[in-house]
Amino acid sequence: MLTGERVSAMRVLITGGAGFLGSHLAEKLIKIGHSVTVYDNFMRGEEAERNIAEIGENIGIETLEVIRDDILNLERMKEAIQDKDLIFHFAALPSHRLAMKEPRNYAEVDVVGTVNVLEAARLAEPSPVVLFASSNKVYGKRKDTFKEDDLLKPEGPYGLSKMCAEEFCRMYANYYGLDIPVIRYHHVIGPRCQPDRELSIFVEQVIHNQEPIVHGHFKKGKFTPCAADYTNVHDVVDASVEVASKTRGFEIFNLATGRVTTVLRIAELVIESLNKDDIEPELTEMLSHESLRHSSDASKIKKVLDVELKTTVEDSIRQYVDWRLRIGARTQATYRHG
Repeated sequence: MLTGERVSAMRVLITGGAGFLGSHLAEKLIKIGHSVTVYDNFMRGEEAERNIAEIGENIGIETLEVIRDDILNLERMKEAIQDKDLIFHFAALPSHRLAMKEPRNYAEVDVVGTVNVLEAARLAEPSPVVLFASSNKVYGKRKDTFKEDDLLKPEGPYGLSKMCAEEFCRMYANYYGLDIPVIRYHHVIGPRCQPDRELSIFVEQVIHNQEPIVHGHFKKGKFTPCAADYTNVHDVVDASVEVASKTRGFEIFNLATGRVTTVLRIAELVIESLNKDDIEPELTEMLSHESLRHSSDASKIKKVLDVELKTTVEDSIRQYVDWRLRIGARTQATYRHG
């Protein structure tokens, strides 16, 4: 078990463990006594290096193993998974915007890479639990609130690759008997948040005395900002551990707060947190691949596992701003294919 009064140490592998969510999860698991291996190709360069370094600064890394390799390397993946009890599969090409420019890479890394992880888990003796990190992008553009059993209509390579990967997870669970919980994550924010996320971009713009550019839709002179369900990284890590500990077979969960916040409000909170009251957000028409509103029903995970995300958007933004001011200037991530 990962949690509880009597925690037995487990051997855990986190693909993408040098990333935003993966590094926080690694830190959490080490804190509660588990042996953690990070498997990452360090595609984010200095950002990934700093994430691993921060784990060392915060808690030490004596029990952390780092494998610098790619999930497309099946033989290396089989070696890494062979003796593990649990896999958190977070490795993926992350940017929805970038996916529109490089669709083939997303099919290869996010789908074939996931199949490699599943195949390595199938061949291991015994097979570990594999938690797959999916996304609310599988739902596509709709105005209603998403539920886990809704028809999926992803728009663009990112959401489509996640949907395909989910179906491979379902197949491996049904045909080979693997335990594969799937979490559809929703706009995770907090310290170490990726530099290409709205929050990170807004903070950089405001720090440099620029107007944060807020996307939305103009209709008859009225502006409606984009809105989404923003979740706190520490809440999300705790919830992920609960899902991995308590789910067997194949199960899908939305991981959301059930509360929607506009990107205009996010920009205003950033301005407030940085004491830049003289700056006003700039309103602009959203891009073709963007959704005006993302909202998901989180009742299933609450009912089945008693998991609820409680940290407010305001607190999440304060956590990120405090971290950003502490580390100094950020280096824009560089992406390598594969």
